[in-house]
Amino acid sequence: MTRFEDLPLDLLPQILVHLVLPDHLAALCLVSRTFYSFSVPNLYRRIVILPWHKSSKSRVTQLFRTLAECPNLACLVHQLEIRDFPKRYGVSFSDEQSMDIYTKGLENCVHLKACTWTRDGSLTSEILSCLGRCPELTDIAINGGHSRHYQPMELVQLHHLRKISLIMPSIPVLMILSHWLQTIGRSLTSLSLVCKRDTSITDTLLENISHHLSQIEHLNLAGCPRVTNEGVWSIIRYNVKNIKELALENLSPDFDMSALGAACTNAGGLTSLRSFTSTIHRKGLTEAWIDATELLLKASPIEVFQNYVPFPDSIGALADTLCVRVVNQHRDHLVRFFSHRQCISLGTVEHVCVNCPRLEELFIAIHYAEMAHLIPILAKATRLRIVQISPVGRPLAWDPLEYALDIVRQCSPTISLVAIETNAWKVERRVSIVEGIVQLNRFLTAVENPDIPERILVVHA
Repeated sequence: MTRFEDLPLDLLPQILVHLVLPDHLAALCLVSRTFYSFSVPNLYRRIVILPWHKSSKSRVTQLFRTLAECPNLACLVHQLEIRDFPKRYGVSFSDEQSMDIYTKGLENCVHLKACTWTRDGSLTSEILSCLGRCPELTDIAINGGHSRHYQPMELVQLHHLRKISLIMPSIPVLMILSHWLQTIGRSLTSLSLVCKRDTSITDTLLENISHHLSQIEHLNLAGCPRVTNEGVWSIIRYNVKNIKELALENLSPDFDMSALGAACTNAGGLTSLRSFTSTIHRKGLTEAWIDATELLLKASPIEVFQNYVPFPDSIGALADTLCVRVVNQHRDHLVRFFSHRQCISLGTVEHVCVNCPRLEELFIAIHYAEMAHLIPILAKATRLRIVQISPVGRPLAWDPLEYALDIVRQCSPTISLVAIETNAWKVERRVSIVEGIVQLNRFLTAVENPDIPERILVVHA
């Protein structure tokens, strides 16, 4: 009798791509030596530890003990995402032998290409030194609040980087940013500065670092209330033809979108821009703001449009106007349309679904009272893969899971994920034969965190 272990080896890679949970991959490693050789690289290629994982802090210690003691496994790690960590002054971390586990583990990750280390207070001089010796490291996302755990100048040893993301950087870290970027040189293509209403990042700072940023393709500025259009333009002016992604969230209330749009247009337009993310300030959406956005994106083949509203009661019916005009301008390119915390009408949703032939991802907020009429409209988007709905208002007596099932039954067969409020389900397919007739049944299962796109997990405020 044929056993599972007898499967042709050529099929194994095709099977493994559908296994995303570490537990499943670990179980497959136990089948046989052959299965182990195919599965273990997938198990260790990308390692993610998030704060809401059960026993996340002890998992970090167990992980680095494995990486320190098994260099044959550590060398398989390409992406390391550590978002939780044992307390800095806890017994397990302050002990010298325990500290050696983390440094030795990182040293063994000789093929590490991307590292996320964002837990406040967990990044130390020793960790930075190890990361600086990773020969293939090109992507770094770190907590910029050094708080005596490392010297800001030690960041300079991280060079040959293509992508930098600094989360809540301290003033001393910002003071050495220009020098750090100068040492990196022309290799940097992505810069992200994420704060929480921090006033340390200013137009002057961006002007000072702009001379070292001549190859930027991705620029993300969030939570910087002293950054205006002038600071953003100081970076864009060196990268007008390079910029592919631009995210401007919670910046200064004095941000002049019209001036930025005019400057970009006079420079030839953002002809490479594919993704645009913005936050509408509390002053509210105006016709002038819509005109300015249209001008800014006029020359851009926008595939991803994402708009966030911290104060949804401030924009009114102009939300529909914005959505319609964006669709009219970019209908042939739009793949993802994201309108967060601003209710749009059923007519506007229909305009998006009907006029965007490439639309695959739709994220909208809509009143509960209109939910009953939404599904037939969603069915008009024939390539839709992901849909997220955020109902607004007083909830009716309804079952979100049953509503999600109705979406799957009535809408495009391409749908693979449905999210409603805080719930997310993925679409599974099962083939059955009934009286000689082959049937394909679709049903919903809970989505594990590795499957959930970041834009569903993260709520912008």
